[in-house]
Amino acid sequence: MTATTPSRPRPHVDVREVLARDDRLPDRPDARVVALAPVPVLVAALAIRPLVQGTAWWVSGVLVTAVLVAVVLAFRSRPRGARFVALVATLIVTSCGVALLNGSAPLSWLDQSGALGQTLAAIRLNPAPLPQTDAIRLVVTVAIAWVAGASLFLAAIAPTAALAAVPALVILLVPGIITGETPSAWIVVLTALAFLALLWTSVRPVQRVLPAAVVGAMGLVVAVGLPTLVPLDSGWLSGVTGSVRSPIQPGRPGTLLELGQDLRRPSELEVFRYRSADGQPQYLKLADLDEFGTGDWVPTVTDASTADTADQSRWAVGVNPRLAGRTDVTVRITGLSSNYLPLPAGAMSVESQSTNLDLTQWRWSGDTNTVRSAGPATARGATYEAYGASVSANAYLDAVAASGRLGQADGRGFRTPSAAQLRTDTALPDDLPAVIADTAARVEGSTTGDYERARALEQWFRSGLFEYSETAPVERGYDGDSMDVVATFLRERSGYCVHFASAMAVMARTLGIPSRIAVGYRAGGAKEDGEFTVSNRQLHSWPELYIRGAGWVAFEPTPASDAAAQAESTPTSTPSAAPSETPLPAPGETTAPSASPSAEPSAGAGADATGGTGGGGASRAWGVLVGLLVALVLLVAPGLLRAVRRRRRTAAVSAGRDPAVTAWRELLDDLDDHGFAPVSAPPGDAAAAARTARAVLGRLRATVPSAVVPHLETVVDAVDRERYAAGGAADPQVLVTALREARTVLDAAVARRQVLRSRLLPPSLLPSSAWTHGRPVNAAG
Repeated sequence: MTATTPSRPRPHVDVREVLARDDRLPDRPDARVVALAPVPVLVAALAIRPLVQGTAWWVSGVLVTAVLVAVVLAFRSRPRGARFVALVATLIVTSCGVALLNGSAPLSWLDQSGALGQTLAAIRLNPAPLPQTDAIRLVVTVAIAWVAGASLFLAAIAPTAALAAVPALVILLVPGIITGETPSAWIVVLTALAFLALLWTSVRPVQRVLPAAVVGAMGLVVAVGLPTLVPLDSGWLSGVTGSVRSPIQPGRPGTLLELGQDLRRPSELEVFRYRSADGQPQYLKLADLDEFGTGDWVPTVTDASTADTADQSRWAVGVNPRLAGRTDVTVRITGLSSNYLPLPAGAMSVESQSTNLDLTQWRWSGDTNTVRSAGPATARGATYEAYGASVSANAYLDAVAASGRLGQADGRGFRTPSAAQLRTDTALPDDLPAVIADTAARVEGSTTGDYERARALEQWFRSGLFEYSETAPVERGYDGDSMDVVATFLRERSGYCVHFASAMAVMARTLGIPSRIAVGYRAGGAKEDGEFTVSNRQLHSWPELYIRGAGWVAFEPTPASDAAAQAESTPTSTPSAAPSETPLPAPGETTAPSASPSAEPSAGAGADATGGTGGGGASRAWGVLVGLLVALVLLVAPGLLRAVRRRRRTAAVSAGRDPAVTAWRELLDDLDDHGFAPVSAPPGDAAAAARTARAVLGRLRATVPSAVVPHLETVVDAVDRERYAAGGAADPQVLVTALREARTVLDAAVARRQVLRSRLLPPSLLPSSAWTHGRPVNAAG
């Protein structure tokens, strides 16, 4: 009689329970996820307000996005391909509809000669904020709609909800790139909250919300914080790229503050070289700043699209040739990246001498005699000749003014600025601190005539009462160019060129003299083979005052601290510097200190040539150090988070808390980190398409190393017993051993680079895997 071996009892499996747990429903996104997907984008779009006037573009963007959400909700029960086609078709149709509503051709938002081309030209030519024309409103609305559509695709079609915030982060970066300022804190916070709400709704199980939230927070830190700590034009990046970005860019506020930051950087990177016709050093100007209604000095907003191209010559505006000196130069760009050409103050014509400078892409900027790009910035090697004439405060002009003939020559033989421009150049804010006007009145004293008043202001600043310092304004908290800063500077009497230029320009306006601030490069520098070399340390700002009869006259209130090349020539060409005069006493003082350095701008403000005193360099070093620490934290954070989660799960398995299911989740994450995924389910095979642990194991057999399969089987068997068998508790120690040995096998089966990635940047932290445990009911079996 043959003995029969009793069969091992099989775990009782309720087929109905398995089917109920098995996720075989159509891949339909949650309606809440669809509705929340574009919200971070719409919130982030509010950061565009400093770039475009009004809010109608945002309202229309919200309306178009609502249509997109409604269409995706209507198609959410359809296959992904159908949802994708519906989304793209709706984007195209609504974009064309918005174009028609704005009076444009249906596809003008894609037409370089239509609304798109007009918007791109406006962005290149005009400072922010842009006027809300029909073309600009159309393009911004369509842009918001397509970015929102990208979020809908990522959250409801891909689906990778953790990446749905990437389009919003891109929008948050745009204002910083264009204006140099980070978005408002409340916009960043609201965008982050909207993204976290999307993650909470879309990510399952709840255990995966925390790592997803960490990923989102890291993205916000990188997108918003890092550019602040390490600016795109920082000095050390310039040393790597060989390109130095100028402190003034179209639409960028805070130009003078940026100039001060550049001065405090210790680098001596060369930006361009030039030859002058008379062999003397010259001041070369980038742009004029004459409006400060917003608290920052900015150029007058003009429509450059109608301006003459720079290949056309024209008469200099506000320059009397009878009192001006010729300032013809040949400039060769060696490291400057700028949307403005360095030119003499009274430039009249520019001729390109190289193939990489197309002057038809550059335009004259209003009445300022400066040239601004309508296309790319200056390129290395670009060479051009500039011809012009400029007027500076000097002995010859002093003599003309003393003779009483200066005012009689106003407008004779030269173009004068428009009345509207002169009104702009005399405007003052309503909240101007009283100390500014009071000080100007005391310095003016009994002088008569605008030129004499201007010279009194200049000589007062250069009389020895003030000291040049690049660090004092930062250390004492009054750096910048606002009116409060000017008032503080007049009390502290210590600052750099920005403060001297701002103070004199504003004080001149209180006396009724039109004024503006020129930003460019001071005269001087090393001379090699007849060429002057200019570095970013020679950045400078100086005031220009409009004197009737002479036009725009350059003054130099910044005290000199070295003997930077002094220009000497006859009054009929380049007027010579004024002789030393007895300086005016300070308000309330009866005696004047000795020393009165030359006030000739072309003689150079040597103060700006001095090296940094160390305070600015230390501050910069701290900024770079903080940036590196943030980068280090961001680098190690994913690995630490993954290690903590593995340790927590291993402890849960050892303690017997759902050991099999927890071990299965950990094993799936390990497979994901090492780059293994199941093959696609055969068409029509419902069993293979199932997301149960055993079905996933069947699909993994073809992709994972054979040595890891026994460990997978051990864990899957334990899952079946734990989930479906009465009293089928798994042995925790066996499962812990299986996890440890499975990782050892996986490490040995992949390249060292993949092992390192699995530890530092584990993909399992992203809740985007379609084959692991992303379902609420059937996560593990």
